[in-house]
Amino acid sequence: MDRYPLYLYSLSQTAREGPPENLMPISTPKHLPPPSSLPLSKTYPVRLPNINVNKLERILHGTIHQNLENGKLPLERSNKMWGNMGKRRPWFSKDLPQVQLMSFPCSGNSWTRYLLEASTGIFTGSIFNKKLIYKTGMLGELAKPDDGRTLVQKTHGRFFKSTTLATVPAVLLIRNPAKAFISLFKLSTTSSQVTQISYQLFNTSKFHQLVPEYLKKWEMVAMDSLLEKNAPVHLVYYERLNEDPISTLRGILAFLGVPEDERRLNCTRTHLKGPYKREGNREFNPFTTEEQLLMTQAVKRVNQTVQLLGYQPLPHYSIIT
Repeated sequence: MDRYPLYLYSLSQTAREGPPENLMPISTPKHLPPPSSLPLSKTYPVRLPNINVNKLERILHGTIHQNLENGKLPLERSNKMWGNMGKRRPWFSKDLPQVQLMSFPCSGNSWTRYLLEASTGIFTGSIFNKKLIYKTGMLGELAKPDDGRTLVQKTHGRFFKSTTLATVPAVLLIRNPAKAFISLFKLSTTSSQVTQISYQLFNTSKFHQLVPEYLKKWEMVAMDSLLEKNAPVHLVYYERLNEDPISTLRGILAFLGVPEDERRLNCTRTHLKGPYKREGNREFNPFTTEEQLLMTQAVKRVNQTVQLLGYQPLPHYSIIT
């Protein structure tokens, strides 16, 4: 975690004339001190390499150029296999630029892939090559990430010791860490068919030992894409994707340089959930006071970083889920 500055509000003193105004506050439980009063040295060391924030911002906010055929993405029509979208089945494309679909686990990556396939008709890929995903109809799962046949490729970055690929553009998905941690622990501990979970499952040393590691990697996934990319990055907040999927999809398509297909978008609007969006958990808070403090700090750092780089602020995250 010492490869880049985690306290970019300190970096702003050398790169700009102070931080941006009107930073969106992060929701903090009433019984906890505000993030600004927390000891910064408690989590990660400050390191301030010489980063040109203005240059980085220009790179990050670029878009992707596609080589279109008759105003559409080219199709690999020799391929006779397709997924589970019925008449609007997806196809493989060809000569597409590689684009990472980056996220911390359980932040909506597979659901985003489903929405992109439904709205574009092009398969998405993955670095994981999971046969179970392939069998559900995502036939791009087994394609090579850099073979130019899939629109985006799922990755969790250094969470699974994968590379950030600095020169490869990315769609970065960010979700409330508290809810992502609950979903990930649930997924790793119980059957994927279980929609509600017992609080007692989280009242264990196993869960509380994992929280600091989850948090470190949640921040790492975001910071790697924001600070180590020398290529465009499109930021998507899971909560806004969940609230307004079609508008968020339009933003992703614009970034990817993919022309909108209104018939597909209208069809997607009526089939939003698909097989990849898991049911939400009931509202509860399994986190200790110290864990909530650490999450509040991490969210504050990421929130300030995205705004320094010209992105919209994070949604108001309530650490108590």
